[in-house]
Amino acid sequence: MNKLKAFVALDSASNKNNLAIVKKLKNHVYGFKVGYRSFYKKDNEVLIKEIIKSSKLFLDLKMHDIPNTVVQGLSSLININPDYVTLHISGGQKMLEEARKFIKKEKIKTKILGVTLLTSLDNTDIRSMYGKITTQQLIKNFANLAKKAKIDGLICSGQDLKFLNSYKKLLKITPGVSLYEREKDDQKRTISAIEAFKNGASFIVIGREIINHKNPINALELYYEEKKNKNLWTK
Repeated sequence: MNKLKAFVALDSASNKNNLAIVKKLKNHVYGFKVGYRSFYKKDNEVLIKEIIKSSKLFLDLKMHDIPNTVVQGLSSLININPDYVTLHISGGQKMLEEARKFIKKEKIKTKILGVTLLTSLDNTDIRSMYGKITTQQLIKNFANLAKKAKIDGLICSGQDLKFLNSYKKLLKITPGVSLYEREKDDQKRTISAIEAFKNGASFIVIGREIINHKNPINALELYYEEKKNKNLWTK
C-alpha cells in the first residue's frame, strides 16, 4: 500500500494518543500536522521526534505578526527543522518575504505555507471583517501576495482550488477534507479527497475522521482498495 497524499491532523487530547496514531499510520500517510493543541504541550518533543523519523512534519502554527517577530519565531524552530510551517498571508508581503529570506539564509528545509482563509469562514464572515469583497476575491489577493513573496505554497479550501490553478508554482494544501461523505461540522467550506485532488490539491489534511476511528489503518486500507486512483497516493 502506498502512502495517502495527506497530513493527519494530530488533535487528540493528549500527545500519548497522538504518538499512538503516528506509530500506527506512519507507513500509510505522507505526514502529520501538529497544531497548537499538540505543539504547546510539555511532552511535544517525543511526538515530534517520532514524526521526523519516518514522515513529514507539518507545524501548523499560523504565525502572524510584524516581520521581525515572525523571524524570531522561525529561529526558535531551527533545531526542529520542520518540513512545513504556516504563516497567515494577511500578515503582509513584507512578513512573508522576511520569513522566506530567513529560511534561505539558515539553509533549512522548511517550506513556508501561506494560510489564505480559514475553512470556518464564509462570505458572510468576510463581509463583516473586510467589507464589500467576496471570499474568492480576497483569496486571489492573498494568493497574489504569496506569489510575489515567493513562498512555497498555500493553505486553501477545496472550493478555492479551481480558481487557484493558475498559481502553478505554489503547493496547495487543502484542509477540511473528508475521505467519505460526512455530516456538517464547524468547517463550512469542505470537500471530498477525490474532489480535492481532481481540482488541483497537492496534499490534503484529514483529522477527526481518522483520529476518532476505532481502526484507522483499516479505514485507510479500505479507502485504498476502493480508491486506487494514482492521484491520491505516493510512495
